[in-house]
Amino acid sequence: MIMKNFKVGLLWITLMMVSVLLASCGTPANDKISSTSSQEAETETTATTGTEETETIETTMITLEAKPSHWMFNDEVMNEAWLYNGSFPGPEIKVKQGDHVTIRLQNSLPDLTSLHIHGLPIPNEMDGVPGVTQNAIIPGEYFDYSFVASENGTYWYHSHQNGSEQVEKGLYGALIVEPRDMEEVAIDKTIMIDEISSMEMSMNMDMHEDMDMNMHEDMSEDMHEGMDMDMHEEMSEDMHEGMDMDMHEEMSAEMDENMDMHSDMHTEEMDGDHHDSQTEMSHAELMKEMYDTMIINGLAASAIEPILVNEDDKIRLRFVNAGLFTQVIHIPGHAFTVTHYDGQSVYEPGELKDVALRIAPAERYDVEINMTEAGAWGIQVYAEESKDKLNVTIPLVYNGYEEEALQMNEPSSYFDMTQYGKALELDIGEVTKQYTMSLDTNDGGETFTINDKQSPDHEVFGVEEGDIVKVTIVNNSDADHPMHLHGQFFHVVSKNGEAIQGAPIVKDTLNVRPNETYEVIFAADNPGNWLFHCHELHHASSGMVSEVKYKDYGDFEADPTIANQPE
Repeated sequence: MIMKNFKVGLLWITLMMVSVLLASCGTPANDKISSTSSQEAETETTATTGTEETETIETTMITLEAKPSHWMFNDEVMNEAWLYNGSFPGPEIKVKQGDHVTIRLQNSLPDLTSLHIHGLPIPNEMDGVPGVTQNAIIPGEYFDYSFVASENGTYWYHSHQNGSEQVEKGLYGALIVEPRDMEEVAIDKTIMIDEISSMEMSMNMDMHEDMDMNMHEDMSEDMHEGMDMDMHEEMSEDMHEGMDMDMHEEMSAEMDENMDMHSDMHTEEMDGDHHDSQTEMSHAELMKEMYDTMIINGLAASAIEPILVNEDDKIRLRFVNAGLFTQVIHIPGHAFTVTHYDGQSVYEPGELKDVALRIAPAERYDVEINMTEAGAWGIQVYAEESKDKLNVTIPLVYNGYEEEALQMNEPSSYFDMTQYGKALELDIGEVTKQYTMSLDTNDGGETFTINDKQSPDHEVFGVEEGDIVKVTIVNNSDADHPMHLHGQFFHVVSKNGEAIQGAPIVKDTLNVRPNETYEVIFAADNPGNWLFHCHELHHASSGMVSEVKYKDYGDFEADPTIANQPE
């Protein structure tokens, strides 16, 4: 009888432990939020002056909740994550150009956070940079980010509080601003590229195995001791009370405590075992060692969903690099066009074939493909500096060919945006201010500098509204630096002293490779204090940050009691 009741109790405990884990575990989903979906939305009708026509403008309210969870990357791999609305990446937000948008970020995390709308020009106070434009959102509170979706294109959103950790945990998602007259295609798909380290996943798996073993050993000892009557009566009482909420919460808290303790112990062990070898590694070498799993839209290799097409379809793929490595994208067997850089259209783009795209952190490329080569194909995505570890294939499969092996080949060349598209004379205006941005390191790549300065004592570029500003960016280091300007786009006008020969290049993020020099020009037309920083977020957190400050705009007065951490 005692053994029977023990088994019942064991079943209850096991079920409750599973419920604690699964209750907080996200599952793969293609969540999307659009101005025509079930989100809170209002429609304003505004009369056009002097005519009988009216313009319909959507006022869209979107709520994102940032919350701890777990995430299944495939059937075998799970990790702790911080998620927006329980999804990795966060839900894809789609609005129309001109819409008035408010995104309410509810912080249900155990830490401070914020939200940055990456690439879309918005008011400075909505930029989401803690300590620069706002105080970070404390746990339990929310912040409303309100703006007009003024420019169509592919953008994204992510945390800007301790971004090198929070973005990696999963706090990012796509933001698509559609033109009112957008061309229809058979498939319009966003592909968010990222990479993770199995080191954390191994620690979590070890922790769960240790917990299972300890629990088994403890229960075995209890059984050998005969499970005396007092314990039997206590367990019976607990079972009859249904393992009330207090016990559930205690178990959950104990699991979290054990997970934290295991993580700390594992880290200490690794520090001890590998101290000598790690101290000899550069930042780039450590990155290659740590990051070993590619993910596409939150899924690892075996779980990546195929893109199913029909012959003669026209499809649009929006590639977003949400990770830390420069990635290579190769589309085999088909001609394609690159229609947009960072959401901005390319003038008269031409067809490409067997040409690979390099896409650095935070960059976006929109690609259109006419599906005329029936079969099963594999789009290859891999980290240029770590191809052996970080590589993945996205199946691009025609209906009727699902059982065929994927066809792949090697690219014949790499895409050169300085030569792509049709040249067009620009009237940017006369340059009124010029600056040089020297990207470097003074300690062998452990930290990074701009003009020999590091954040928080970073370089400041002063401008006045109406200025036309030219910045010469020189990379004197051995690493790629994808430089991102908040609040406005810039024109890329030259590379390594040679003027751009192709279509005008308008971007918000530009990858500057070792020994490269670019000249970019922007119109100072959005007053505020805007970061201009490297979007390899480890580089930014180790110093590679500068700031564009408008004269007379004033500084945000940060609350000294809040631990704002803008990178």
